[in-house]
Amino acid sequence: MSDLSVTAQIHVPHPPAVAYQQFLDGNLLDLECTRLVVGAAVSVSLPVGGTGASGMPITLLGHVAAVRPAKSVVVVHHQPWRGRLTLRFHPDGTGTRLVLESGLDRDGVAWLAHKRGYGPPEPLRPDRHRIGLLVSKSGSAAVFAQATETLARLAVDEINADGGIRGLPVELLIGDDASDSRAGATATRRLLRSGCRIIFACVTSATFNAAASALTDSDVLVVHTVLNEGGRPDPGIVRLGERPLAQARAGIPALMTETDSRTWFFVGHRYSWSYGAHWAARRVVAENNGSVLGDAYLPLGTEDFSSTIADIERSGAELILSSLVGHDEVVFEQQCFDAGLRSTTRTLALVLDEATQQLIGTSASDGVWAAFAYFQGATDLHRDLENRYNALQAGPKPPMSSLSETTYEAIAAYARILGATRSELDRETLRRRLSDRSTSSRVDEGPTGPAIMLAVSQGGIFRPR
Repeated sequence: MSDLSVTAQIHVPHPPAVAYQQFLDGNLLDLECTRLVVGAAVSVSLPVGGTGASGMPITLLGHVAAVRPAKSVVVVHHQPWRGRLTLRFHPDGTGTRLVLESGLDRDGVAWLAHKRGYGPPEPLRPDRHRIGLLVSKSGSAAVFAQATETLARLAVDEINADGGIRGLPVELLIGDDASDSRAGATATRRLLRSGCRIIFACVTSATFNAAASALTDSDVLVVHTVLNEGGRPDPGIVRLGERPLAQARAGIPALMTETDSRTWFFVGHRYSWSYGAHWAARRVVAENNGSVLGDAYLPLGTEDFSSTIADIERSGAELILSSLVGHDEVVFEQQCFDAGLRSTTRTLALVLDEATQQLIGTSASDGVWAAFAYFQGATDLHRDLENRYNALQAGPKPPMSSLSETTYEAIAAYARILGATRSELDRETLRRRLSDRSTSSRVDEGPTGPAIMLAVSQGGIFRPR
């Protein structure tokens, strides 16, 4: 049950049937949904008023739970908090009264308080073993982080069911970076002041670097749980997840062989992740006697890729490598599909996970390749975890992906390490043991990191190659 119910009304100067069509077209509440049917992935923005960042619309990510055309739509949302949104289209004279009914639980109230700038640290609790999760609950990167918090809480619940860590129950505190490095640094400092002993980060490299800087003078480790471009060794940092060089070596030769193509165009963001990923990909393209005809770097949050798509077409490239993240990847693939690029090019997308794929839509994502250490349902190795995740709640939920599964694994590994010794571990020992791949419960890893699988998006699911 929700702790608080909120109702808002919007007047639309058109009858319900027209207002509903405006909603479907994305002209009301910025709806993004390739087909408004039960179970479809959906994004919808709610106006909140105010000025500055705190007054920006709130984007809810979830799935359609019910549809009555021109009458009502129900969305079960997973980000920025879990809840239920009902939209009702009521006749109002010659127009429509659009009524929005939403529920706020404790997490939703806390998230809104932080968004408004009211984010004091949690009072310290010596009777709890606190760990932090820095995650993108909002902003462009929220698309790929939808299942992360749920899987992190599952890991903590399982640790506590097994007695906690050295007799203390584990408490998970959440920080939202809002897909912005400065907000991420602020959230990191709040987690630090709240007594978190370690912080797990499912965020972009830009935020991770800011979080690491915010922890420079502390003894707290920050663990990058998701794919990343790597970096210099640091006593306060652990980097897990896939590396773009491994992804490129798994995907680029295979795609070139299958298509008998040699020319590439790279598309990414203006920060360290894409710079590192494109450097690695250029190396692999050269190793396989290919060439890169163009390279585009765009701001995080780009909505219009028309000029980039025109550059790809003018270049004559047959293959595309995308290092775009989250919502940017959604928009780019949809616009590539609309522009007809699927008939002339093939794409390898380094951050195309299951949740991003759902929002792109079946048609626009068909034929795009991805390379991760984990795909939901691809093997039996993680079937038990998938079953436990699916049993957490009935109804539609965000799919697991490598980006959320690695966070679960990292938290579970942390508890195993501390549970295996009676004495306190210094930060360097803990860092070394977490970095040691043998601490992970993954059974598909080699000595140099996670084994990469290739998959192609077909009919809305990833099919391993």
